[in-house]
Amino acid sequence: MSKIEIPQEMLHKLGPAMAMDVHWIDVKLKNGKTYYRLVVRGSRYITGFHTDKDGIGRIPFSSKDIKNIRRQSAFKCYPFW
Repeated sequence: MSKIEIPQEMLHKLGPAMAMDVHWIDVKLKNGKTYYRLVVRGSRYITGFHTDKDGIGRIPFSSKDIKNIRRQSAFKCYPFW
């Protein structure tokens, strides 16, 4: 299980929980890659993808790789930011 901490300066972008203490976010990495619909638990830790059982799985990056986050986008066809 991954437990990647969101950098402190980005936590305000989470907004209110979408379900009981769960957020879904999109993450943009410093290398330009984008990951969509990641699960955040505890209002601080990325634990997996929305398709993982209970939102718990392996994440292919670390906290230091995160460039920006936003609440889940409904459409992937729009520019990231």
